[in-house]
Amino acid sequence: MVMTRSIKVIFAVLLAGVLALSCAKEEGALTPTKKKAAQETGEQDPPAEARLCRADCLGQKPMVIAYYTENSSAVPDPNYVTHINFAHGRFVNTKTGEGGIVIGKANTNTDNSSYINLLKKVLKLKETNPNLKVLLMIGGWGEAADGFSMMARSEKGREDFCKSVKDKLDTYGLDGVDIDWEYPGGGPSTNAKSDKDAKNFNILLKELRETLGDTKIISYASASNAKYCDFKGALLYLDYVNVMTYDMGEPPYHNSPLHKSSTFNQSGCDDAVEKHRQAGVPLNRQNLGVPFYGHGISPYKDDVKYNEMDAIFKSTTTYKDKNIRKWDDVAKVPYLVDTSGKILLGYDDEESVACKGRFAVEKNMLGVMVWEYRHDDANHSLIRSLVKSVYGKETVLTNL
Repeated sequence: MVMTRSIKVIFAVLLAGVLALSCAKEEGALTPTKKKAAQETGEQDPPAEARLCRADCLGQKPMVIAYYTENSSAVPDPNYVTHINFAHGRFVNTKTGEGGIVIGKANTNTDNSSYINLLKKVLKLKETNPNLKVLLMIGGWGEAADGFSMMARSEKGREDFCKSVKDKLDTYGLDGVDIDWEYPGGGPSTNAKSDKDAKNFNILLKELRETLGDTKIISYASASNAKYCDFKGALLYLDYVNVMTYDMGEPPYHNSPLHKSSTFNQSGCDDAVEKHRQAGVPLNRQNLGVPFYGHGISPYKDDVKYNEMDAIFKSTTTYKDKNIRKWDDVAKVPYLVDTSGKILLGYDDEESVACKGRFAVEKNMLGVMVWEYRHDDANHSLIRSLVKSVYGKETVLTNL
């Protein structure tokens, strides 16, 4: 009788433990209901094995990131940005990928003094906006950005790169690095590309994170089609992805349509965001790309900066009768036509960037990013409109 009672007690204790463990697992598990809710809100925690930048070093949210290049003169207004990606960092040797990087022109051994003077002016903006984060952007489009593929496949190349990036961040007091490899396994590189680039990229990211630690940001600029990168592996080390939702078409198509328009029959920014989500990038680790330029055909240049638009609208010669503004109310972007209705220029303006900002907020994305800051007009029309759509006021400063 005593033995039976003891067995019952032991059985009861064991059963209670199993039930408690089961409940605990269920609470922490991403059930179908929780998974659906996470997808709808855009919020998703990184996996436990991820090694990322600490939350207190990541910067202000929602993010308003501006790419700022050495071709600029005036520094960004710190009222309008939470992060600045300073460009360009280039490879010391674009052929081998070895030797690390410089802040300046490719295939040189020392940082360019004019680049550094400009960088110091940008870093000084932290006095006005203490929450501002400044990253070094490495890479870009074209031959000057070569070097990634050769570097990533070589142990020495990766070691040189990681040490060099850390040296630049430490020397100048930068907050992180934005990798603009266009693209692993693709792009215009005349040097080299490999079907192993995506795998090697993830090896590089792992080693870069080990070198930089958890106080520096690592971000990546991704093509709108979400190709070229193994995101599920990369996001163990990447903090977030800047989705380049532009250069998606030239006339008679839009440069950066927010949604697919039946008139133009092309994918939109919303489709690019969804492709990234399906590839493994949660919405709360995506920044929506916003172009401050457009694409045109004759009589317009291929690239038309927004700060050229005022002169275009006022033109009584070259662009006369070829500067009629139209609005695509599905794609949420403007375009210019001639008197026959022929589409000559697709671009973004104050109205369209505001639509993009509201979309990012409604989707619970991490924020927005701009290519590039210097293309705005003297009144900061685009960045002010974008910031207001994200923050509800024309500043990102939290003390105003």
